[in-house]
Amino acid sequence: MNKLQAVGVERRPSNGQLGDLTMKHTSLATSLTVGLAGLTLGLGAAPAPACTSLIFKAQDGTNIYARTMEWGASDLKSELVLAPRQMSFKSALGNGARGAQWKNRYGFVGVNAAGLPYATDGMNEAGLAVGVLFFPGFAEFQAPNADQQATTISSVDVANYLLGNFATVEEARQAMPKLRVVRNAEIEKAFGTPIPIHYVVTDASGDSIVIEYTKGTLAIYDNKVGVMTNSPNYDWHLLNLRNYSNLTPVGASPARSINGVSLAPFGAGSGMLGLPGDFTPPSRFVRAVAFVQTMEPVKDATAGVAAASTMLNNFDIPKGLVREGPSADDYHLGYTQWSVIADTRHKVYYYWTMYDRRMRSVDFSKLDFSAKQPSSFPLDKVRTEDIEDRSADFAR
Repeated sequence: MNKLQAVGVERRPSNGQLGDLTMKHTSLATSLTVGLAGLTLGLGAAPAPACTSLIFKAQDGTNIYARTMEWGASDLKSELVLAPRQMSFKSALGNGARGAQWKNRYGFVGVNAAGLPYATDGMNEAGLAVGVLFFPGFAEFQAPNADQQATTISSVDVANYLLGNFATVEEARQAMPKLRVVRNAEIEKAFGTPIPIHYVVTDASGDSIVIEYTKGTLAIYDNKVGVMTNSPNYDWHLLNLRNYSNLTPVGASPARSINGVSLAPFGAGSGMLGLPGDFTPPSRFVRAVAFVQTMEPVKDATAGVAAASTMLNNFDIPKGLVREGPSADDYHLGYTQWSVIADTRHKVYYYWTMYDRRMRSVDFSKLDFSAKQPSSFPLDKVRTEDIEDRSADFAR
């Protein structure tokens, strides 16, 4: 019996439709996480993902959301999933306990992992976008309460819940305190460690919040700088920005000298001396804020998507550069598997992967969110770079 079967997930022969996956006594999110757990445990070390998200607005009011997905414990084999309106969800809380139930008010598109319909990132048809990022060492969810199970969801169900039910950040902000969000002990037993995550939410207006649970308490932060990475807490990252208040896009003056000895900078970028370049969450947070706050204004969605892709490229982690584990011979990797951009105004979702950097898109105006069942497709048709040969374009 595999780990999915052990928690009541029955795999049936698939024709590519998510309806062929029958869930028993578990939610969609629960199934995904346990599936990943089976892949992770064999490595002997818990992963330390290094995701980065950023948000900014174009001059025409278009709100752009973008993020990377770093994961090195396994090949996520991610798919793009369409969850239609009225799709039913039921949150499993572990040990057979059932939590909140709901039907999607809004259809959404998200990126799953391990072939299962759980959104690790996504956008709904109202333009609400949600990202799930790791929050190790700090995430601590609320304690279960048998009297409140009808309003309790597992932490791994939060993204699906938000995407399915709300159109705006303000609606999400008002709803979260009414929910009890708990760990699923059943998942964690299979995973071998807690599943520490936090959430970034934005909408078509550009409003954004960060949702975190620490010491069993919900904290909702206004995401005014438009950036989120991983640990520590979001408010710590904001405080840490004060260590970099000297950074500026304007280069140092070439006229500076000491007793005739020139102190002219060696080249471009001298205003950003001290900008951290490593891949720790605090350093990536500072870099992302620097990029977002100094970017040249972009006119519209087309320019915004191009700018977002350029910024995200700065956070790509090549496979092999980041290694975590007890020794040089016993480690797991951290590397960028895919990246997404959401145009929350025009409802277009873009992505590319480590295997094929050609940008692909899904235009929500062309989708059927009234479908009877969810559907999905792999992010890559073929895991090969799509390279255009322009040799023949030279004049002969």
